[in-house]
Amino acid sequence: MDIVGYLRVSTDRQEASGLGLEAQHADIFTYAERHGHNIVAWHTDAGVSGTSQLSERPALIQALASVRTAGAEALVVSKLDRLSREPLVYLTIENLLGKLGASIVSTSGEGTQDDSPQSVLMRRILQAVAENEASVISQRIKSALAMKKVRGERVGRPPYGTRLNDETNNLMPSADFANVERVMKLRSKNLSFAKIADIMEAEGATDSWSHTKVRRIVKRWKSLKRVREFSNA
Repeated sequence: MDIVGYLRVSTDRQEASGLGLEAQHADIFTYAERHGHNIVAWHTDAGVSGTSQLSERPALIQALASVRTAGAEALVVSKLDRLSREPLVYLTIENLLGKLGASIVSTSGEGTQDDSPQSVLMRRILQAVAENEASVISQRIKSALAMKKVRGERVGRPPYGTRLNDETNNLMPSADFANVERVMKLRSKNLSFAKIADIMEAEGATDSWSHTKVRRIVKRWKSLKRVREFSNA
C-alpha cells in the first residue's frame, strides 16, 4: 500500500533541534516497514500549533495533495494529535481523505485500524481529549504571562534577531538581526513567504528556514522601515 507520512511539532525549539520530528519519522518508517507499505512522500509542519486551521498548515495541505496525486491509500501520523488538536479540522481532513478513497492512520492505533463504531468512538474521544489538553495548556500559559505582567517582568522570549540589553532590559539587535533585515527587504518585493525561505536557505543564512519562520518575522516587524528604525535606535 502506498502511504504519505506527515510530521508536526509546535515549537521553534523542537523545530531547530529536531526533537520530536526524529521520533515521529522513526515511528512512521517502522510502521511502513513492518506492514510492507511504500512511503511515497514526507511532509513536515515545523513550529505549527496543533490547533491551527487547515489554511495555516502548508505542509498538511501538501500532504493531502500528495495523497491525491500519488493515489495513496493513507495519510500516516505517529499520533492523532500530530495531525490536529482541533476536532473540526480533524473531521475536515478525514472527510477530504475519504473522498479520495484514503484514510488517516496512526502508528499508535488510536482507533484508526478500521471504521467500526467502537473505533470511530475512540477517535472522537481522543480528539476531545486533545482539544481539552490544548485548552488547559493555553489557559496555564495565559495565567503565567498575566502574573509576569503584574510583576513588571518582560513576557516571552525576545523576538528572533533581538536580545535583551543586560543593563536596560530593553530589546536590541542580536547577531541574527541581519537576517531579519534581509527577510524584510525580500518581502518588500512582494515575494511569498515560501520563496523568501528558499532564498534564505540558498544564501546560506544561519539557522534553518521555513514558510512559518518567515511569516512570523514579517508579522512581528510589519515593514522594512520599522526594522531600520529599530537598528538605528
